[in-house]
Amino acid sequence: MEHQQKVGATGQGNLNKRRTSQLPDAERAQILREKLYQKAKQEPEFRFYILYDWDLHGRGFRYWNITASKKSEQKVRSKLRDYLKHGGHLPPEQVANELNRMLRGWLNYFEMEGISYPTMSKRRLRYYLQNRLHRYYGRKSQRKSKLYRENAFEVLVTKHALIDPTKYSKLAI
Repeated sequence: MEHQQKVGATGQGNLNKRRTSQLPDAERAQILREKLYQKAKQEPEFRFYILYDWDLHGRGFRYWNITASKKSEQKVRSKLRDYLKHGGHLPPEQVANELNRMLRGWLNYFEMEGISYPTMSKRRLRYYLQNRLHRYYGRKSQRKSKLYRENAFEVLVTKHALIDPTKYSKLAI
């Protein structure tokens, strides 16, 4: 204890001075950005892709654009593909529940309010899911199923509570 007081918290950053819950949101976000940036520089297999981008509205500002990496997007797609490929003839409620489990985990991991901007990743995932579900219900029988004719993704979202990746937010839970 005395040794810690002698050394102080000079080289250990702001986190040891105060708890992270006591830090203001802007300072906590800045510390997290710095940690993510350092981790991305050290580990080539890191799951986030970090850029220093220009503001999309032309205001001359720059910001850290932290999104899911292509590899992590491919990984969630392969999980969805495997489930739908080997899912067989399951009722739509069960398909929606299983897909929700996979989607919720991936979306919660990559969404950090005010820090990450996974909108493009969510759009790509939604497009992929729409196509996969259309093909899945097209294979259900020789006569095309009702969900094949009615845009399966939209029906599962409205009637069976499938998560729409573009409209999902951690705060809505």
